[in-house]
Amino acid sequence: MVMTAYLEVKLRRPNLNNPLNRLSEEQAAGVEYYSRTHNLTETVEWLARNGVKSNTTSLSNWLNRGRLRQSFDAAKFETNEYKEWCLERFPTISQRELDRRANMIFQLKALRYHDPRTYLAVNAARHKAKVDQAKLTQRERALALAREKWLAAQRTKIEAGLDALYLEVKDNKEAVELFQKFKAVATKATP
Repeated sequence: MVMTAYLEVKLRRPNLNNPLNRLSEEQAAGVEYYSRTHNLTETVEWLARNGVKSNTTSLSNWLNRGRLRQSFDAAKFETNEYKEWCLERFPTISQRELDRRANMIFQLKALRYHDPRTYLAVNAARHKAKVDQAKLTQRERALALAREKWLAAQRTKIEAGLDALYLEVKDNKEAVELFQKFKAVATKATP
């Protein structure tokens, strides 16, 4: 959960005005491959010869985002392998404990990539996820309580209406019988 939340925050919206962000996967892989053996200026010139207009800043940001995504994908893959291993090794482990351990492994992987900002971002994302979950739970409880209050108020109104109707028909035996049938149906229909 934290891994996905961080990736969504950090890598959410690449600038669509940057032509590098519109490359196919195959073209992007070609640019990344070329950039490994050439400097930024040479890569920008190579891109221009191939019809892609860019500059060194955009290319650098694009390459960094790609490398970060790759490192997160690797960390995510290794973390998922660890989760599978834990499930095999400890079949009675709770989902909460499994997630806690997996998040710890993911954070260690982020530190291994020498990216303290990533580590901090993961911790911030974890905290935000917990806060959001708590807010959601609180909102659900508030809605359930408001629904119960509303239902109780409706029941009270129905009962008051039934009492008033009974007072009107109490002297007529035939009307009282019909009232009792109506009351039984109305009471069953009210949750």
